[in-house]
Amino acid sequence: MASLFLACGAVIAAPPQLHVFAPGTISSAAGVDCATFRPDGKTVFFHQQPWSIGMIMVSHKVDGHWSTPGIASFSGTWSDHDPALAPDGSFMVFPSNRPDAPGGAPLRGGHLWRVNRVGDGWSAPNRLPDTVNFGTYIFAPSIAANGDLYFQSRDNPSHQF
Repeated sequence: MASLFLACGAVIAAPPQLHVFAPGTISSAAGVDCATFRPDGKTVFFHQQPWSIGMIMVSHKVDGHWSTPGIASFSGTWSDHDPALAPDGSFMVFPSNRPDAPGGAPLRGGHLWRVNRVGDGWSAPNRLPDTVNFGTYIFAPSIAANGDLYFQSRDNPSHQF
């Protein structure tokens, strides 16, 4: 059973208490990781890989309980994972093996893509530029409060940012 853990408690006063996050609803045998929350804490996105492709899932907290997760509107066809929401919730960045151009072959590895919050939904995914996607294995994005994007790569960049 894969589980997400929620750390609760004062960081200085005592070690945090660990709790399985939404056992049976989100934390399950299907394999979950990389949770990212909307600023109000009532929506969570996470990576799940119940079969050969990974997908970004979403769940909402309603009346104190997390809803049954569903596939995010922009995910489910390609292997999408490691979602990272901007601190203000206005956009999300995630790695995917989706083709760089429509009709192309899926990547072996992945590039970073962005979706923007549009009303209650999301825009179509847009591939980030080659200055970010300089190799074939770009993953694990994180977005700082000032908008800076951090990520990992298995590839060596041949340029300076």
